[in-house]
Amino acid sequence: MPAPARLTPGRWCLATWRGDGHPDHESVGRAAAAACAATGARLLEYPIWAWHWARPGDDRVPWDRARRIDLPGAARQAKEAAIQAFPSQIADLGPDPADAAILPPHVLARFRRPFEVVFA
Repeated sequence: MPAPARLTPGRWCLATWRGDGHPDHESVGRAAAAACAATGARLLEYPIWAWHWARPGDDRVPWDRARRIDLPGAARQAKEAAIQAFPSQIADLGPDPADAAILPPHVLARFRRPFEVVFA
């Protein structure tokens, strides 16, 4: 028996935003957009690195499609567990200041917000 289709009309697909500014994120976003266009699923994209370079009113960002989603406690706990699963990104790599964690505190604070922003 064939596996059931994952993307169907009306189903949601959540992916990184195609314009995020990181090649991996943009590739995932483009693939998700193509899959949703082919199947009729609804694409919701979320920015990650755009928060580093975008400014309010930046015309490269689809702010008119931005929606805030407040997260319940269980989702916030799951996000924190996901963050903790990547110690190579959040822990200092050595005693030298040049060995600081890849993700600085202000980026981690953004990841820990009690809401997400998606482009619908």
